[in-house]
Amino acid sequence: MIGASWTAIDDDGRKFAGLFDYSKSWNILPYPSKISVDRYLKHGWSIEGSATYSEYKLGKMVQCSTDVSSILASFDINAKHSFYTYYAPRHRWIEPYFSMGIGYTYRSSARVAEHVPTVNLGFGLNFWFSKNIGIQLHSHGKLGVYPGFWDSHTSYFQHSAGLLFRWQNKKTKKSDFKRKKNKWAHGNKGYKRKGGH
Repeated sequence: MIGASWTAIDDDGRKFAGLFDYSKSWNILPYPSKISVDRYLKHGWSIEGSATYSEYKLGKMVQCSTDVSSILASFDINAKHSFYTYYAPRHRWIEPYFSMGIGYTYRSSARVAEHVPTVNLGFGLNFWFSKNIGIQLHSHGKLGVYPGFWDSHTSYFQHSAGLLFRWQNKKTKKSDFKRKKNKWAHGNKGYKRKGGH
């Protein structure tokens, strides 16, 4: 599965305060700025790799200040678990999932460390309009582990909304079509012995 999404970065430095204050704290670009590649494994689990780019504009709350101008780039690897198979097939057009993983974030100038490793925790919803095309809504918290875990101002939230495309490779057994199968229950040919019945 591949995806392209618009992103909103909430990096105001206030942890859980003003989570939905999008007009003051969310940095959003007018074009898709996140790409993702997702590979299904089994039992509802998949592995996803993604890359995100964003820009901090003057006037937005970034690290408790409104005079920060910076770029942000992040790269993440997340394990995802989908609840898609846990309910009736007729309801599978909606697919909730949670994700967890690790990442790397670069900020060019935001009053914090430039290079920060993160631990990611998130939740999302996929809405499928067909077998191949859908829309994804996703939010996750990215906890900075340097220079300090949790208390660090390097932690932030990332929200995204975008388009998905998925496909499946079907493997067939060649021998199933080419091999002659002799079944005793079908097509046995009788024979006559000489002088017998």
